[in-house]
Amino acid sequence: MKTLFFVLASICILELSLCQNDTTVPITTTPEITTTTPITTTSTTTASTTTTTTTTTAETTSTPGTTTPIPQGDVIFNFTVPNNSSSPCLRARFSLAFDFKYPAIINGTKLNATAYVKVNSIDEYSGECNEAFNTLEIDFNSGWSLVMNYTIQENAYELNVMRLTYKVTAEMFPDVDPKYIGIKEAQGSNLKEFAANRGNSFKCISETQIQLGSEHVDFKNYQAQPFLPSDSKTGDFDTAIECTADLSGNSKLVPIIVGSALALLVILVLVAYIVGRTRQRPGYQSV
Repeated sequence: MKTLFFVLASICILELSLCQNDTTVPITTTPEITTTTPITTTSTTTASTTTTTTTTTAETTSTPGTTTPIPQGDVIFNFTVPNNSSSPCLRARFSLAFDFKYPAIINGTKLNATAYVKVNSIDEYSGECNEAFNTLEIDFNSGWSLVMNYTIQENAYELNVMRLTYKVTAEMFPDVDPKYIGIKEAQGSNLKEFAANRGNSFKCISETQIQLGSEHVDFKNYQAQPFLPSDSKTGDFDTAIECTADLSGNSKLVPIIVGSALALLVILVLVAYIVGRTRQRPGYQSV
């Protein structure tokens, strides 16, 4: 009987430790607002190609409020470079959105505003292929563009440089300070994002946020493979390297599977104990 209790106690301790080790990697966090009470005004503008949500915060606060995206299905775009080629050097698909911070003026008060712009359609795209880099350039929203530059070294590639050109207008950036209206550019270098070996694609269904100065580019449902061989005509991606965020979601199944196995083990131990006790019971002796 003591052996049974020892086995059950060991199983409970093991299952508890597995559950405590299961962690979820958060994608974004909401910063803590300072004690100064922000003045928040929310306005929504929907263009034909993008969805914009803005939040304005009093300039006296040190941390502007975050933005809640408008609930809407993600539009996934597919790309091949060269465009529509039967033997591309780069193949990609993903949905795209942006987070911006900009100065706003409401009722004569200067505010810090945050705009979330979701891309629902693109105008066109192009790219460039050579042995040193593969480039994808996406044009959208009548004057906006996103350039993604992949580089390769020692048979491993990565997204190394990304440049965003966008147009600040009163329509896309409600209550914007008139002095801020115009063409803006944000760039990130030496990013080392979406890295994988040549011959593999990189896949990340979860949201990936890449910072370009004060702006952020948000990718979801991402899968891409640059530096494809010249004879690549499969029309699909090679074996995917998955991002950590996707893998951590799958790891939640481990405690469930282990817990079920341990519960079955407990039942087997109890059955074996009962059978053993029954066999050890002494019979009647004749006089």
